[in-house]
Amino acid sequence: MEPGTVVWRDTAQSLLRHRWLIIGCVLLGIGGAAVFSLSQTERWTASSQVVIGPAVPPALVGDLPTGADKTGPLGLDLPAETQARVMASPAILREVAKFLQMPTTDDSVQSLSGVTRVKAVTDNAYLITIDGPTADEAVRRANAIAQIYLAQRSREAKALLVTLASQASDRAKTANAQSKSLVSLINEAIQRNDTQYAAALRDQRVGLATEARQAADQAAAMNKALSGVGASSQLVTPATKDTATSSPLVSRDITVGAILGLVLGFGLALISTHLSPFILTRDQAARAAASPVIAASIGHRRFRLGFRWRFWLRASPQLPPSEITGLGTEASGALARRELNPRGIGASGAGALLVVSASPNRNSAGVALAMAEASARDGRETLLVLADLRGTPVLSHVTDHEGLTDLVNEPAPTRAVRARKLFRPGTVADLYVLPPGLSSDESALAIGPSLVPGIVADLPPGYSVVIHGPASVGRHGITPLAAAVDASVLVVQVGQDKETDLTRLTAALRFAGAPVLGVVLIGASKHDETLGIPLNFTPAETTPPLR
Repeated sequence: MEPGTVVWRDTAQSLLRHRWLIIGCVLLGIGGAAVFSLSQTERWTASSQVVIGPAVPPALVGDLPTGADKTGPLGLDLPAETQARVMASPAILREVAKFLQMPTTDDSVQSLSGVTRVKAVTDNAYLITIDGPTADEAVRRANAIAQIYLAQRSREAKALLVTLASQASDRAKTANAQSKSLVSLINEAIQRNDTQYAAALRDQRVGLATEARQAADQAAAMNKALSGVGASSQLVTPATKDTATSSPLVSRDITVGAILGLVLGFGLALISTHLSPFILTRDQAARAAASPVIAASIGHRRFRLGFRWRFWLRASPQLPPSEITGLGTEASGALARRELNPRGIGASGAGALLVVSASPNRNSAGVALAMAEASARDGRETLLVLADLRGTPVLSHVTDHEGLTDLVNEPAPTRAVRARKLFRPGTVADLYVLPPGLSSDESALAIGPSLVPGIVADLPPGYSVVIHGPASVGRHGITPLAAAVDASVLVVQVGQDKETDLTRLTAALRFAGAPVLGVVLIGASKHDETLGIPLNFTPAETTPPLR
């Protein structure tokens, strides 16, 4: 299988395992969007379009003197964007409020400005959009802004033309007066026979007359242009009444909320899976242990909701005895397949097997007992060594008997004989149990596991041994226990065991000569349908049993 296929498969399974988290995020997004949308004030929108022409004919403005006032708040020289801003300015909106008989306070004008939008579509076309509490009010506001602005622009243009015409008339009068005053000066120069000076005065008088005539023409043209001011500016598209509100848009908001909730759910699900340090799937367990999953139990429902609750609840649920027995039987059957078990552990030959977990696990001892029972039922004399001296006893009838820790003070020559006397009958025929013992002394707890290799070596031929070891690498006894067995089985708790802990324990067991043959997975999701076989896994060559 291609690695890309595995990635997509893991991603799909991750989303499926966290389906309740995703559904919850979607419902949260829908609920939040609905509350937000329904809490909004009902708002209607209307739009009008105006076309604005030059307020003062450019030909007249171009002929004005340089010092003349030919610009203003609505003058010709303002660009389109500035015109749009002027339409939406508080000065215009205050006049609109007066026209519509609305309050003209600063707060009211600012509120009106907040719902007004003016866009310059072209150099002389503008789109006015405004919101209102009702459809009729929105239409009134949109049309009123256009009308007030055009009227204000026409008034200012007329005032500008009147001012400029008055200035032109004054210049004409001044030029005529100056021309008349030159007549007496010309007569005096002729009487003095000063023809040169008289000719200069005549030229000056002609210039003044020309200037007076031009100024009079400009004044007449401006007065004539007053009647055409605003003719090229008009409300070309009046606002019309909408049939639906622009806010709240409940369906749109709910759709957006659902999409955002879905994205949030997907993100949390992927983060929970790919950034979690804990084992969550069969493939993760197989990759960490570098061994296939040979048996798995489906986790309880309350441990699979949302984030599996294991971000704050890390206890291992105690499996019922029937399920533990099924796991042990399934694991023993998998080990009997020699393609997975080249050393013959659990097959017809004898062997020693270590059952261990990477973290404290109440189920691992039950799995060890179930595997020992399965071996005994197959007709082999089997010894179950409970070497997890601090673990929870799994057999109530052997808790009050001497065992492994009581052999610490026994002399070495007689230790093997004494150990066989401590074997207690198990739950089925041909099954014997070596209990942890009664001694709770720290030295006995530390030395006890190191006695297991000698006990296993002194057993009569034909015995199969299952050892339940301590629960972590740092505890006493992993190395001697691993040296006493031929192989090991790793019990992994989904959502509790960390991937790094499994990797370290697997490496330690392999280094000590007890390679992990398979993984017993507890708490797997029923949606995780993978085989739990690590990538590039190839069965080892079959070899005869060691015993």
